[in-house]
Amino acid sequence: MAKSKSPQNKGFWKTLFSIFSTRQNKTDLDPSKRKKEPKSFAMEWAAASENWKKKLPTKQISSGVVTESKKFRLTKTNEKLFRIEGEDYSIILITDNHLYKNKDGKWTGVLFVDEGLLNQNLNKEIRNLDDFLDLQAIPRADLFLEADSPKEDWRIVLGWERFWQEQLLLQISPNSMALVMLAIGEECKEFFVKVATERQKRLVRDELFYFNLGNQNDSNPHSKTKNLYGFGNALKEFGNKINLIRERREKE
Repeated sequence: MAKSKSPQNKGFWKTLFSIFSTRQNKTDLDPSKRKKEPKSFAMEWAAASENWKKKLPTKQISSGVVTESKKFRLTKTNEKLFRIEGEDYSIILITDNHLYKNKDGKWTGVLFVDEGLLNQNLNKEIRNLDDFLDLQAIPRADLFLEADSPKEDWRIVLGWERFWQEQLLLQISPNSMALVMLAIGEECKEFFVKVATERQKRLVRDELFYFNLGNQNDSNPHSKTKNLYGFGNALKEFGNKINLIRERREKE
């Protein structure tokens, strides 16, 4: 016949269970201990957009003084051209290739070129800007963000058939897509929401969520290496994918 547990033993186990339950309840009530979960796409987008504004002051003005202190001043000329000045220096900063139209309607700006390739092509016919860009193998991806840029502006995708728009989204990683939307803004976000599948929206929402967590994130393989400051590479990836899909579409 089995022996029944003594009242003393029952009391011991009851007390132990009560201690663990109390600790668990305290953990559940403590917001700092609770695992954070993504909210809706719209809420994560709004939070990420605010973070973008706070962390990237160079994107908040089109031209003028970005920041100034007793030691230095950073001014912005246009999207990719800056000047940093200090007590004993004044330096032009170029963040990438940049073309825009001046008051006379001519293309102007700054391009990084290979000097050897430049010499090689000096005897070839250059009828227009597109010819020069092709000869120098300068990808339009570097130029696509300007509203008045050459024909490979990202907005060409808005006129594509739905199939090709979907193909574009399939080609770019969720992490890069999240950064691209933040860099370009509301117009690109609306394009994504209109074309993306529910699964793609969830993946990009999660990336925005990880961006919003900042340094607290240690679980996302993409966001471990990419953050809000990595938008430059994401934009290039987006531009390259646009050109890839454009070429496929033109062959059809």
